[in-house]
Amino acid sequence: MTEESKRHFLLRNIGRGLIWLAILITAFIIVKRNFELDSFELLRNLGDSPVLVFSIYIISEIMVGIIPPEMFMIWSIELTTGRNYVLDVTLLAILSYGAGVLMYAFGRYFNQTVFYRYIRKRYLRKYEPIFYRFGGLLLAVAALTPVPYSGICMLTGAVNFPARSFLLITLFRFVRFAVYGYFIYEASLF
Repeated sequence: MTEESKRHFLLRNIGRGLIWLAILITAFIIVKRNFELDSFELLRNLGDSPVLVFSIYIISEIMVGIIPPEMFMIWSIELTTGRNYVLDVTLLAILSYGAGVLMYAFGRYFNQTVFYRYIRKRYLRKYEPIFYRFGGLLLAVAALTPVPYSGICMLTGAVNFPARSFLLITLFRFVRFAVYGYFIYEASLF
């Protein structure tokens, strides 16, 4: 494995993540300019129920990120009253990191179960060769980009990747939340 192929893999996936962020922010600005979000009473009521929203977020993060975290950042900045955006984004990052640790532990200690084998066959199989090729770099890419973070954490645990290295590499998750949170905040000012 050459350094150039690792760099190419990292840059290609970061580029994909930035494209996803640009699409999301563009859609956010278009919706914000063309629709009055306050008129959606259901969304506003949901927004004012942070326990429910954070519960949905935790379930999503554990279930391989069904709902992108950026949607919850948008929730915090647009559909709530009196919430601290920075605090919410920080809490979202901590919960995401925690979900990754939980899935790492699940992969590590339950990798022989029927349930894990089903998840591996259905969702993780395509990432195994990538993991064996790139190792911890795949974990960093998953922490930084829309690659399924929780699933990669589970796979990482299943192959007995060292816990200390896992915990350090996945700190990149906080970088993602800081960068994406900043851009979503800036987009909200339009």
